[in-house]
Amino acid sequence: MTIRKASKLLQSVALGVAFAAVITPGRCLAQQTSDPAESAQEPPAESNNEQQPDGKKTESKNPRRPETYQEALSAAGDDGIIIFCYGPDWNQRSLRMLQSFWMKENLEKITGQAQLLAVPIYESPNQAQADEQRRITAGMPSIPFSVCPTIMLVDKDGNMYANLPGMDFLGDEDGAAALNNITQKLQMHRKMLELLQRAGTLQGVEKAKVLGEVAELPIQKPADLLDMIKEADPSDSTGLVRRNEHSALQFLYQQMDTKDGFLKADFHTTLHDLMQETMKIVNDTALRPEDRQAAYCLLIGQARREEGGSKRMKAMIAACMKIDPKSFYGRAMSQLAVLWGNERANETSDERRARRAKEKDDEKKRRQREREVKKTERNTTVK
Repeated sequence: MTIRKASKLLQSVALGVAFAAVITPGRCLAQQTSDPAESAQEPPAESNNEQQPDGKKTESKNPRRPETYQEALSAAGDDGIIIFCYGPDWNQRSLRMLQSFWMKENLEKITGQAQLLAVPIYESPNQAQADEQRRITAGMPSIPFSVCPTIMLVDKDGNMYANLPGMDFLGDEDGAAALNNITQKLQMHRKMLELLQRAGTLQGVEKAKVLGEVAELPIQKPADLLDMIKEADPSDSTGLVRRNEHSALQFLYQQMDTKDGFLKADFHTTLHDLMQETMKIVNDTALRPEDRQAAYCLLIGQARREEGGSKRMKAMIAACMKIDPKSFYGRAMSQLAVLWGNERANETSDERRARRAKEKDDEKKRRQREREVKKTERNTTVK
């Protein structure tokens, strides 16, 4: 055999081996690992991105961030749904919070398995925007306040149990305060589910006590909670029925004249007329302290109207404060004593001089701030 023929034969064998390697469906482990360059060119593992027909890649949908309320409700578990309402065409602050807070992964870390739904609330929507808003919000509970941004927390049955509207509850745009408030409300909701589950295993007074714990949680409670307490403790031996049935506002309305809307406790009413019913509430320790203090305020107001009632009024203010000094009413009583009790008449000369010096200093600081504001306005005015 000549050298030329041998060379052609070797080329044919090489081509045959290469062709067989291409069409052979399986390869042994040695063949797979023998060529580092070839193994480096293998396609990457599957990712969360999907290939579109036009060649573009889009991120896969986050299962915890549905597009509509109905999708969120169908996927909601015990942690329910957290809804962020923003104003795309009228509220820039809510748009900034959408990016600086709502879209961040940190929100998903603290919200358990809650569904996260962003809802646009347009002020002047065109037809397409109006259709989009209707599609997203179909079946959603109504927003209690027309404030953006607003966050609503809804359970898996579609009942809203907490609402966080505006800056008072959501804080700055970085979302730190919003995260804190969401965390607290979500924890209270989980606590409520835990207590309700425990109450289901109990009977009688013990069950009523657990339901009473539910009633104290700072979130919206089940609508039938009071009926459940009454059923567990029909004789109200725990006082929880009275505690949750009493309404300070309703008691106030009972003292009002339905014709003109004014309190019956007017100049023609005496302190004695109000004393009996009001003191029943004040002395009922089963009621919430702030409800007892609210009733006391009726007596305090009436004592102020009556001639010679100043001494009794001061005694009532002191007694009201002792019920709960840390409540809203308890904190207000000290100021009420100054406004209505003329406590300044008892000042010593040294106390009077110190008070007047402080008032003079405060006035000086106020005028200085006003001058600085006016100076700033003059320097920033565009002519």
